[in-house]
Amino acid sequence: MNKRYTMIIALFTAFGLMVTACGATGAEDGLTDTAVPESSSETVDSGEPEAEESISEEPVSLEPEKEPEQIHDVKVNLISEEAKQKAHGFPPVDGKLPDWKGVNVVDKAEFAWSWAWRVPDPEMVRDTSATVYTEAEAIEIAESGYDFVRLCLDSRFFFTDESMVDLEHVGEEFYGSIDTDNLTQYENLDQMIEWCIENNIHVCLDCHSTVGGLMIGGDEEASRKELFTPDSESQKIFLRFWDNIALRYADVDTKALSFNLYNEPPSFASENEEVYVNLMNNAIDEIQSYTADRLIFVDMMDYSRHGMKKIDELKANNLAASFHIYSEFATDTDIDSLDIDYAEKELASRLDEYNSYAEENRVRWMLQEYGCSVYINEADQEAYDGFIIDFCKENGVPYALWAYNGGDFGVATWADGYDKYLTPDAIYEETGQGHRINKALAELTSR
Repeated sequence: MNKRYTMIIALFTAFGLMVTACGATGAEDGLTDTAVPESSSETVDSGEPEAEESISEEPVSLEPEKEPEQIHDVKVNLISEEAKQKAHGFPPVDGKLPDWKGVNVVDKAEFAWSWAWRVPDPEMVRDTSATVYTEAEAIEIAESGYDFVRLCLDSRFFFTDESMVDLEHVGEEFYGSIDTDNLTQYENLDQMIEWCIENNIHVCLDCHSTVGGLMIGGDEEASRKELFTPDSESQKIFLRFWDNIALRYADVDTKALSFNLYNEPPSFASENEEVYVNLMNNAIDEIQSYTADRLIFVDMMDYSRHGMKKIDELKANNLAASFHIYSEFATDTDIDSLDIDYAEKELASRLDEYNSYAEENRVRWMLQEYGCSVYINEADQEAYDGFIIDFCKENGVPYALWAYNGGDFGVATWADGYDKYLTPDAIYEETGQGHRINKALAELTSR
């Protein structure tokens, strides 16, 4: 035993003798043991040295543990690790394209107004809540049988302060800048991608409209020239959009997420194909700097109706051509029937052209838009869409209907109001999302 412990024991022994003597004196004087508080515990000398008290212990905090702070950064998505792991198990996209049966979703397709109205009307500016993706919407699409969603995006949503999104406005005005990142919009996009992955749906992000390259607004050809002007502010915003998207989703497997660079290039770009190729290659460079194997869809020329002459100049490592098809009268919202024989001849000629083009240029292709007006009677719609689907299935071509919720061209419309967007003789089924779905058309276009 060391000297320190010997000294400690001696002190405790002396203290004990003193207490005993005081206790005896007190008893003799008729005093009680009030000198020792009742809460004190009696010290028992075990004969062993006591351990030294530690002076390095941190005080125990009674505060509840704080949740980790939400990450708000354009570079970081909020998709769960579970969803990202599930994405690895999706069908591969580096060879033959999967047998996708898809649909277009137009919630964020146009910044200035909703696709609910064919003719933009300042008196009918859309409720901005209609542009918010919901989990119920993703579940509804999956339950309808679709396994591919083309999310049509207007880049202006992502470069505009949140308060500006709620402005009642129409037209070509842009309330933002290249230095603005609307993180609320990005985070809602994160959610939709995750919900789709959870429901076994491949997501294709489509830049449907962008600053200087609007799908709708005044003289369409004139309004879309600025995008194809090198070093213009519009072109910088377009490339920044794809840089942000590519960086944010770099860790999401391309089996579950692909990119469609720009929707329906106008005649101006088709007549100056090298301008279009250069812009697409600039976007491809941005994307592939983060994910070299990303599946990239490039829309073909003249509103996606004819093949590119310079397709071999595109730099995409994992390229697929995107075509759209609408027969001459199928998009007419003032008629209720089609000459099916005439339509089928037109469709057959163009579909054969697309297939031959793809074979000659050794490129895969997808029909990313097809469909007809909801005002066409149900039998003609089914015959028209059925002809297209039969061709695609026979030739191993994936397809996506225009559109899921596209007003005059939707398989679904809102449950309350908007009766004008219902096909008169069709049977609609209400859903938890607040939609009515043309059940027969959904079953046909998802088979």
